[in-house]
Amino acid sequence: MPQQFSIERRIHFGVLFFFVVMLPLSLASQTVEPIDRKKLLSLISERNSKPLLLNIWATWCKPCVEEFPDVIRLSNERTEIDVVAISADFPDEIEEKILPFLKKMNVPFKLYVADFADQDEFFSMFDPQWGGEIPVTFIDDQNGKQTHFLRGKHSFMEFQKAVEEVIRKR
Repeated sequence: MPQQFSIERRIHFGVLFFFVVMLPLSLASQTVEPIDRKKLLSLISERNSKPLLLNIWATWCKPCVEEFPDVIRLSNERTEIDVVAISADFPDEIEEKILPFLKKMNVPFKLYVADFADQDEFFSMFDPQWGGEIPVTFIDDQNGKQTHFLRGKHSFMEFQKAVEEVIRKR
């Protein structure tokens, strides 16, 4: 005669199953890809009728790390824009530095790591006035035209205001 499992044991099994099987799968789902000039140009130009907020940051940059929760919040609350982040860490630091940070932050948007042989080429793709300081955020309209160049650390409200301006002009 088969042993009957109590409801309590079934619940415990379900919780254990989630933590052992499902949670690692959800944490592993975040990926970071290297992005070069060609991919970056494609990312900016192929807008799917949505504005783009592009945040450039690094794990070693304290203001970047402090700002990142506001970028995440904006992504969660403003689905009418695409949010993408590009790390200025080195591509060989994805596993060691970038992914652990992203998993801790529960990042919902697409992430890349800059993979340019020449940093000046990377900087010049965005704005000739940008010397490479981070964090920096660029906002493009739905046609890929840059509308905002936000240097330094910004708050959720500052991001929200800039996004509102872009959406109103649609």
